[in-house]
Amino acid sequence: MTSPTITYNDILPPNSFVTGIRQDGGDGQPVVLSGNYQPTGGGKPQAMLYRGPLYPTDSNGIFPFLPAFPGQTIVTSTFYGPNTALFDPSLGQGNVRAVGSYQYEEGGKGDHGMIYQGPLDGSGTWTQIDVPADVAGGTVANTLAHSTMGDLVVGNYDLAGKPGSGNGFIYNVVTGTFQVLYIGALATLYGIWQNGPKDPAPYTLAGGYKQGHDLNTGLLADYDPATGELSRLTALSYEGKPGVVTHFEGISGVPGGYALAATTDAGGAFVHVDRLADGGFGPARWLAAANPASTSISTANSILRNNLVGIYHPASGGVQSYVATLAD
Repeated sequence: MTSPTITYNDILPPNSFVTGIRQDGGDGQPVVLSGNYQPTGGGKPQAMLYRGPLYPTDSNGIFPFLPAFPGQTIVTSTFYGPNTALFDPSLGQGNVRAVGSYQYEEGGKGDHGMIYQGPLDGSGTWTQIDVPADVAGGTVANTLAHSTMGDLVVGNYDLAGKPGSGNGFIYNVVTGTFQVLYIGALATLYGIWQNGPKDPAPYTLAGGYKQGHDLNTGLLADYDPATGELSRLTALSYEGKPGVVTHFEGISGVPGGYALAATTDAGGAFVHVDRLADGGFGPARWLAAANPASTSISTANSILRNNLVGIYHPASGGVQSYVATLAD
């Protein structure tokens, strides 16, 4: 039996950091990529979006962003996850919603969550989203918004002066309300997928958490926005091996289930999980994705069906974004 074929290709200019991917509508089946780029004049990375073919990427489709918040001097920023009008027509054709984090001089050293909504030229609206202290149970040091779909944003936060306090959150862009997780230590939410046309549609969330005294495991769970309840909480470790650090970075719906991007202590991996007839999650099928051009471990940051995106370290130095395509 032959092993599945994975093809690796560079995308985006050197030292651009791809973090997320979502299909868009239009001719040629364009995608929207999120991430950051290194300004040519120096300084810290700033947020970036790209719209166009996945491979080869078109330099004319790269859009640099500088968050615009009154009274704030932006230091650095990153987009982690986009959504498009293909999945949320209310955004308007050609518009996106992108979430991420940023730092500003007047805001200390911590990261602040952010949402951008509008055209790719940056003329849309910006919203800061920091988990409130009364919801988090203490002063929040960092808020990072990782992914968005439908009316929801998911991410993680931690508390000032409390190492190991990291936890996941869910934010509703319509109501402006936050919900935090109560499932275990070091819980994070990095991916979200909206299931079907039901209003409000149920979601599947992906990330990781620490089970008892074990190492971090990948996390899958369903979320009902009408009740705020999590269900079918499922922990998954790489190849079913206990003691292997595992984290899900992104999720994409595919026929019969989900494709996931995973990071393990051995590097990136493709993951497929079926949705069972009883509504539960089936066993995970794993396929390691180690970019052969990398001088160290390559990452798996997000996924669109059979296309996994991440970064690696080329022999020439710096970082390079790539796409790994799994043959059908």
